[in-house]
Amino acid sequence: MSGSVQFSTAILLLTLLLTAAVPAAGPLTAEEYYLSGKAKYHLKDYTGAIEDYNRAAELAPDIAKIFGSRGAAKRKLGDKRAAIADAQQAARLGDRQARRILRFPGYEW
Repeated sequence: MSGSVQFSTAILLLTLLLTAAVPAAGPLTAEEYYLSGKAKYHLKDYTGAIEDYNRAAELAPDIAKIFGSRGAAKRKLGDKRAAIADAQQAARLGDRQARRILRFPGYEW
């Protein structure tokens, strides 16, 4: 099975599971939104990924990986300023990769 087919299958299954789980288990968690965003990112649905990362960030504003991933999706859409802002937030929250990325072009975090 190719990578694209695997991700397509994964996003379909994740969507079905999350949709079915909401009434039984209550609202989705930040981690569930984050994972859905990652799947959408890999499918090149950057707008959908950002929407999921936004929801994750609302629920868990202290998790660096959410901001790093959202910044990567914004970069793919060409929103450099927003991507840098998210990378800076990820760096402030302790993301070492974001710190390294920001040092290269000389941005502060």
